[in-house]
Amino acid sequence: MNQILYTDDACNEIRISEIKKIETEIAFKGIGIKYVASGEETYYANGKKFMVREGEYIIGNDFTKSIVQINQEKAVEGLCIDISTQIVSDVADYYDLHPANLKEFLLSDQFFVNRYNVKNTSIGYSLSEINKKIKNGSFANELQEQELFYSLAESIITDQRFIFHHLNNLDFKKNVTNEEVFRSILLAKNFIDERITDNLSLDEISLKIGISKYHFIRVFKQAFGVSPYQYQKRKRLELAKIDLLNGNDILYTAYRYGFPDASSFSKAFKQQFGQSPGSIRKSNF
Repeated sequence: MNQILYTDDACNEIRISEIKKIETEIAFKGIGIKYVASGEETYYANGKKFMVREGEYIIGNDFTKSIVQINQEKAVEGLCIDISTQIVSDVADYYDLHPANLKEFLLSDQFFVNRYNVKNTSIGYSLSEINKKIKNGSFANELQEQELFYSLAESIITDQRFIFHHLNNLDFKKNVTNEEVFRSILLAKNFIDERITDNLSLDEISLKIGISKYHFIRVFKQAFGVSPYQYQKRKRLELAKIDLLNGNDILYTAYRYGFPDASSFSKAFKQQFGQSPGSIRKSNF
C-alpha cells in the first residue's frame, strides 16, 4: 500500500506506505524525508548504504540518487514528505544571515544525505506527531494550508544549519573525507545522547564509529568546539536542569547523571547555568 494523503501544485506532498517487499529507485523531491514508523528499510543513496530502522529517517534532495530495499515478514510502515524547493528557499532567506550559502548547501549536490533518529533533531518531533495523527485520523485539517510545510522547513533549516556549520569546521582537503568523518562523529554524538546516563569510555565510542580514540577526540572537538567529555557533561547538565524543573530530587538527579555527590553536581551546575540546583528547583514551585 502506498497512499498520497496530500499533494499540491507547489510539489509539496505527504505519503504513507505499508510494504513487505520492494526494491526500486526512489526520488527525494525538493527536500525529501523518508521516515520509518515501524520495521526497517535499506537505502542506497549517493553510493552510501543507510539502514533506517523504526524511529529513524533519511533526508535528501533532488540531487539524491537512491534505491530502497524492503524485505520483511511484517509490512514496514513509512511516512514520506516532500517539501518544495520554493518553501525551503523562502525559509532559508528569512532565517540565515548568508542565505545563498545555506540554500546552495540544501538544494544542490552539496547536500549532506544522512540517517537521523527522531529523538535527536528538531524535525524528529514533528514526524512522530504527524505519524500519530495520521494513525488516529486527526490529521486532515492540518493539510488545508501550506503552513505545515513552512513549519517543517523551519525545522529542517534548524537541523541543517547545525550540519552546515559544523561540517564546515572540518579542514580535510577532500569534501568526501569531510563528509565521511562528520558522519562518523554525528554517529558518536547520537550514541552519547542515547546513552547519556551511561559511563561510556573512549574505547566504546571509537569502536562504535570505527576510528581511533585520538582521531575521534580531535575531529569531535574540531567540529563541535568541545571535547566528547565536555559535550557529555554539558548534555547531562541540560537534562538535569529539566528534571529539576519537573521537581526531581537533587541528589537523585546528581546520581542519575553520573555525579558522585550533590556537592560536585552543584558546582558543575552553577558553572554551567550561574545558579545552584536548589534555586532552579525552587523557581518552578
